[in-house]
Order: sequence, then structure tokens, then C-alpha cells
Amino acid sequence: MTTFHPVKRLALALTLGSVLLGAGSAAIAQNEIIRGAIPPMPEISYHPSPAGFQVDEFVSDLQVVWTIRFLPDGRLMVAERPGRVRLISADGVLDPQPWLSVEDRVFFQGESGLTGLALHPDYPAVPWVYVMYTYISDSGPLNRISRFTEVNGRAGDETVLLDGLAAQARGGSHSGGTLQFGSDGMLYIATGDAFERQRSNDLNDPAGAVLRLTPEGTVPADNPWPGNPIWAHGLRNPHGLAWQPSTGRLFTGDHGPTGEDQLMAHDRIVILEGSRHHGWPIMVGAAGNPDYVDPILTFVPSSPPGDVMFYSADLMPSLQNDLFVSVLGFQPAERQNLMRIRFQDPANPTRPTAIERWFNDENGNSVYGRLRALATGPDGAIYVGTSNHDGRQMNASQRERPDRILRITPAN
Repeated sequence: MTTFHPVKRLALALTLGSVLLGAGSAAIAQNEIIRGAIPPMPEISYHPSPAGFQVDEFVSDLQVVWTIRFLPDGRLMVAERPGRVRLISADGVLDPQPWLSVEDRVFFQGESGLTGLALHPDYPAVPWVYVMYTYISDSGPLNRISRFTEVNGRAGDETVLLDGLAAQARGGSHSGGTLQFGSDGMLYIATGDAFERQRSNDLNDPAGAVLRLTPEGTVPADNPWPGNPIWAHGLRNPHGLAWQPSTGRLFTGDHGPTGEDQLMAHDRIVILEGSRHHGWPIMVGAAGNPDYVDPILTFVPSSPPGDVMFYSADLMPSLQNDLFVSVLGFQPAERQNLMRIRFQDPANPTRPTAIERWFNDENGNSVYGRLRALATGPDGAIYVGTSNHDGRQMNASQRERPDRILRITPAN
């Protein structure tokens, strides 16, 4: 059974009137993009086999692992982008029956499909599981945020919370798709611009933004713009959200305009600020304009960020407060790695001081191919999902095996 929340068409029906995007922005031509500076890049090193750590295959027989969430009892709930949510036991046994399947209506193409997955902060006392998925409407593909009530260990009724979110009709790219609950108990949602860049500028349009909703799916009273789910905007295609433990600040990775206007690359790491515009499509790089939030890192050549996660567990203390970013590149292969970004400046805890690229030797030899989903388990291990079977230029060995979840622990 599917029910619809009263704000389900909010994405298509916001009527807030004109909103200025910052001083001077009206003078910028609609398709003109300012090229800002590249922020200082710390030292980068490559580690095909990171010293002091070991990697084991935790589970296999999966397809395009996009999100991993741990249940309170230690099991994993995993979103496969073709349209399934799977359950995996704490010791790595895959339940053959999906917890949820929307394969019959999901639009699985490009970067679209079943992407976001989150648990209510009081799960299982409140048995709500949130998903974001792309489906085909009469007007083409759209994205939807839904809440499923768990019944007898499986997905029960669906309540659609927010509908009509942008999805690209040709290629299915730039859907965003991340769901994360913050410490404030609110649901944060990252959306893409669906390759219609000016949507990221428009506060009447929730594309290219980070949205913020209550667990019930309503707009919080303290959102920056009354009645508007947008919390921050000016993004292109954010794929992950993570709060830095030492500062509480919210980080995201955003895909740059590779192939657009001969700009190439400019993938970035951004510290998000509520009520602020984060640059796209006005500029790339760091322009130093106080009306826009500059990235802390910009990658040229391309280094497209997938999931982002701060490590804060006790099992591997040398990794604490490091930001891990799964890099989704598919050609050339040196873009495929797990990036570790370090912040070792006590006077400036958000300044990147070093970058390590794990599972790659810098010469195009990727150990595990495309990586996407990241999570820290209750055991303190890092869990990484592969995304090799999403139609992006797999090599022969990757075609021969299904996607899997890897487990990183201290070396014996």
C-alpha cells in the first residue's frame, strides 16, 4: 500500500517568489561560468596496499552497492541501485530475499535508481526506513523520497514524503540521492541538478541542493527559508554527506562539470553552510566572492567523489577524524580509489593537510575498481561497497564477478 504525504508535490509547487542569489549575481550572464582559483592542494600519496591495514571480502553476490547502513543489532541494510534493499547478517551472510524491491518501477540508468537509504534515529522503536529512488512518470524520470514501515522484518506500507525531484531523462545522471539524519534529528537529502544547471540557482526548485525535512516529511520551522525544504543550494551533483566529529560541520563531495563548457573536472569537497549558495553554476573553483561558499578542495584532473565518511571509531585510532571519499572514476583507472583526507592542523581543523589514495598505484592499476558506499561498523571496521556493475567501462576481471562489500581492519 502506498500513501502520499501532503508535501509530496512540494518539489514542483514551491511559490516563494524571486530570491536574490547574492550581490552582483544578476550581472552574470546565465550561461557564463567564472573560473576561480584552485584551493591549495596538500601532498598526495598513493597506497595500493595501505600499510597497517588489511582488506577482506565481507560479502559478495551484490549488484551496484550504493548505500550501506548498520542496524542496531549489527546487521547491514544495503541499497542496490537496480532497486533492492538487502539485509546482511553481522557475520556476512546475505539474505536471499530483499527487504524491499522496487525493481518493477525503478529507473535504473546512468546514476539513477535506488540511491538513498536512511533509518529513523529511533529505529527500531520507530520502524521507519527512508529511501530515495528514480521512477518513470508520464513526463519522464523523477526522483522520490519515501518512507517504508517495517512489518515482520520486511518493508510494509510506503508513504511518499517528497516527489517530483529532478532526474535527467537522457542518461539518468545527476540525481544526487543521499539521505542522512543529522544530530538534530532532521533528514538531510542531497539532490543533483539533472544536467539543468540553472536549477541549482533557483530557490523555487529543490534540484542541486541539500534539503532538510523532519522525520515525518514536513519542512522544519527553522529552515532558512520558511516553508522551503532547501537548506543549502548551488550544488551540481552531491553524492555524500558527513559531519566532522571535531567541529560538527557538514561536508559533501560534489561532481564538477567535466565535459561542460570545456571546463573539465573541478570535482570538489565543500563544507556546507545552511542558507548559503555554494557556487554552481556561477563559478567553479574558489572565486573568493563572499556571496558564495568556496570549496576546500578542487580536483583537476577529475576525481569524482562518491560517498563521504568521517572515521571516529576506536579500532583504528590513527584514522580518527579523517575523511574518507570513495572516488567513482571510470576512465582512466587511476581515478578509482578510496581517498583519505587528513586534517592535522589544530589551529584550523577543516584545512586538509594530506591526501592518501588507497587501492591504486597512480599508474592506472586499480585494485578494486569503482568504489561507492562507505560505512563504519559497530566493530569499528570500515565497510566499502563496489559499484563495478553499473554499466561504466568494466574491465574483464570485474565483469566476471559480482559487486561486493569489503571490510578494512588493522593488519594482523
